[in-house]
Amino acid sequence: MDVERLLREELVPVFGLDSAEEIRPEASLVDDLGADSIDFVEIIYLIENKFGVSLDTNELFVGDLGMDLDDLFDEEGYLREEQAEKLNQALAKTVGGNGRFSAGMSRRDVFAVITVRDLAKIIESKMRQQR
Repeated sequence: MDVERLLREELVPVFGLDSAEEIRPEASLVDDLGADSIDFVEIIYLIENKFGVSLDTNELFVGDLGMDLDDLFDEEGYLREEQAEKLNQALAKTVGGNGRFSAGMSRRDVFAVITVRDLAKIIESKMRQQR
């Protein structure tokens, strides 16, 4: 199954586009495609229905870290240095990228890092775990 291709097709109506070709795999869900919190709810719903995996917004970042998304941020709402390193390590294992997170990023900055390809690889990882 080509998860990335299917995901791009499923995202077309979420973002009001005409075709999957308009969604580049390296496009950021937030910065490039304009995803907001309502869109993430819809995206998670379509992932559950299309791919048969349960995913919540916490799992985009902290699924394997054993912490809550809120634990990543300090009292002012910025990413802590040690948590940024843990995120980089966890994301490197799942999607093959690293170094995208740094101390001082806001919650929005953290979400803005995730691309369509990252999401597809997270889905693939969840599918493997369910086998």
